[in-house]
Amino acid sequence: MILDHHQFTYRLFHSIQTNANIYDVKNLLRKIAQINLNSMKYDGQTLIHCCCLYNRLDLLKLFVEYGDCDILQNNDDGWLPIHLAIYLGYMDIVYYLLQYSLESIM
Repeated sequence: MILDHHQFTYRLFHSIQTNANIYDVKNLLRKIAQINLNSMKYDGQTLIHCCCLYNRLDLLKLFVEYGDCDILQNNDDGWLPIHLAIYLGYMDIVYYLLQYSLESIM
């Protein structure tokens, strides 16, 4: 199956919102080569922001580690992913984002 950019983007964001299996998302990512995951937005949110909104630490890790997603990218409202995680009380995501930030500067 060949997916265009719009279909691929829709499937990724839909997988976050519907609590999809991480293995299905991995298979989807393997099918698409050289796509800039940072450029994908849905309703002003990047993939990383949506993972924070829906408390999907599993997919957050996948997108950051596999897709080189930028955890310091603002959404359309100017919020970083960590701002959303703190606001919503998802401390496991906050911890991961802080840990990843520290590891990347060392």
